[in-house]
Amino acid sequence: MTIRYAVRPADPGAHLYHVTVSIERPDPQGQRFALPAWNPGSYMIREFARHIVRLTALAGGRKLRVEKLDKHTWRCARTSDAVTLAYEVYAFDLSVRAAYLDREQAFFNGAALLLAPLGRQGEDCRVDIFPPAGARAGDWRLLTGLKAAPGTRAGGFGTYLAADYEELIKSAG
Repeated sequence: MTIRYAVRPADPGAHLYHVTVSIERPDPQGQRFALPAWNPGSYMIREFARHIVRLTALAGGRKLRVEKLDKHTWRCARTSDAVTLAYEVYAFDLSVRAAYLDREQAFFNGAALLLAPLGRQGEDCRVDIFPPAGARAGDWRLLTGLKAAPGTRAGGFGTYLAADYEELIKSAG
């Protein structure tokens, strides 16, 4: 199965990314999602989850209850339907370790933005990266270490692939 992500610079003026992560066949005990507290190669505790400002879940076309278990882990209510977690991340850190977004530029480190579906980190990942709303695509360039999916021009907005969650957070952004 492939874990699907979408990253949208939703509100550059407010420094907000809108992110979704979708999985088929969630954990029957309630799918858990977590954001790393660290960054690969820089193991200082950073607590990226503190920048998540809104989080909701959908399954089978209906809202799904979500419980925060600790500083960086959430669990969805039990369901057999595919689950999509949608959340907004405040991004106002110009360092290479986190995420930043304004009307002129955008940057994110995967560990700061992409929630992992726990127990599923070894699965293929697909991430759709969109330009900011209202922006002319020609005014923005995309740089990523991820492999472009067929139909996406390398360096262009579109779909990128990773073999697993570790590759995703090391190469995205």
